[in-house]
Amino acid sequence: MFDLDRFIEDCRAAVPEDPSYKAAHEVVARANANPGAILAELGEPTRAGVTALYKSDTLTILNVAGVSG
Repeated sequence: MFDLDRFIEDCRAAVPEDPSYKAAHEVVARANANPGAILAELGEPTRAGVTALYKSDTLTILNVAGVSG
């Protein structure tokens, strides 16, 4: 199950942990392992676009959506 608030907190914790962003990459990779759960949380995209899910001075999380067909 993907929880957006938990994902944001995990990313926020990972960024200062490793300046190479490897820890943050691992958080994103874990989330992307279950794309259906992400769609269930964020909803099926109806159009292509980029939406900011979180933004601070040290971290920006974007939802990049493409629509096929």
